[in-house]
Amino acid sequence: MTLNLKLVKQFAQYITVGLCALGVDVGTFTLVRHLGLDLVSANVLARFAGAVTAYSGNFLWTFSQSRASTDWLRTSWRYAAVWVGATTLSTLLLSALTHLGLPETPSKLGVEMVMPFLNFLVARLWVFKAK
Repeated sequence: MTLNLKLVKQFAQYITVGLCALGVDVGTFTLVRHLGLDLVSANVLARFAGAVTAYSGNFLWTFSQSRASTDWLRTSWRYAAVWVGATTLSTLLLSALTHLGLPETPSKLGVEMVMPFLNFLVARLWVFKAK
């Protein structure tokens, strides 16, 4: 069984974009929590900042979408739907871990490191799928 080189390259690009988005997400979360924003609002705001970073990088680089407005419209609403589901799951997991007494930022980092594997499959098969 051979690995599809294009798929491996695409996954590596996805992980690279994801690491940048993770930095934005966790950095934003840590900053706004330090400034006093509540846990749920901080998580949603941080995930939104990370999502904008991830969507832009994946749209332009990982999945090489055209800059046509039809491609942007088609993929953006799909990405938003996936983001809502992933943010709900992330927030529930983060709340559960912190209620168990685990520290917030490491819990946030741990939760966000699990999400990319599911998100890559959904992005590849549905969000950025060629017409």
